[in-house]
Amino acid sequence: MSLIIVSADDFKQGDEISQKVAGALGYRYLGRDLLHYVATENHVSEDELARALDEAPGLLTRRARRQRLLGLIEAACLNVLLDDNVVCFGLATHMYVRAVSHALKVRIINEPEQRAAALAEAGGLSVDKARKQVLRQTKEERRWSEEVYNLDQTDASLYDMVISLGTLELDKAVEIISDTVGYRKFQPMTYSRKLMQDKALAAGVRLKLMEQFPDIRVEANDGTVVVFIQSLKKDQRKKQELVRQIAGELPGVRHVEVHIIRDLVGQAAQSSR
Repeated sequence: MSLIIVSADDFKQGDEISQKVAGALGYRYLGRDLLHYVATENHVSEDELARALDEAPGLLTRRARRQRLLGLIEAACLNVLLDDNVVCFGLATHMYVRAVSHALKVRIINEPEQRAAALAEAGGLSVDKARKQVLRQTKEERRWSEEVYNLDQTDASLYDMVISLGTLELDKAVEIISDTVGYRKFQPMTYSRKLMQDKALAAGVRLKLMEQFPDIRVEANDGTVVVFIQSLKKDQRKKQELVRQIAGELPGVRHVEVHIIRDLVGQAAQSSR
């Protein structure tokens, strides 16, 4: 009756482990297939959604577009995670469900030399070139999470469990994860279910408001939605009324508060979203 959120420094290994865990437990597997649904429902490119998850932000002019793409993925993913018994991988979910206690958050890592050897064999590269590519991938992964979520996703403290495949067989990792999720700590509680519902509501409201307010932060608690936006003083009242109108029409929203702040980036860095 829990959720398992997997992050990995090697996509192929992370995907394989996640699918095997789902199969062993009889859980639903939620992976990159979700992008096809998101793309179809929102008339965007599936490849563009994947790039938003994999590539660090580029020019500032593309930031709003990238945030919207990630917002589409986040909202769709959280709606699925409202149900239990899901193994999720490849959707950056570990970055926005950190406070949900019934979600077992797992990081899968491998030794750089082993990653380089596998890459060299698969891609026909020299070991030296493969090592350099692994190093670039690691830097890119860290840069992506820091620029998008103000967090280093390679930081072990973000996870309940870190599993190294350096000396561990893949199937043993599957066994460890499958056993651990049965611990009482990861069973759904009233508070953790409510927190997930609040996150899903906040993500939906944020997605709707992003159409007119690209830089925005949203929190939710029992139907009360708190929105943080930036605004010049002369536009403040008009923007507040517009936010209340748009957000107030969405299902599940009972009350809307709008706060004008000067440093939205700094505020977002302090929030677990």
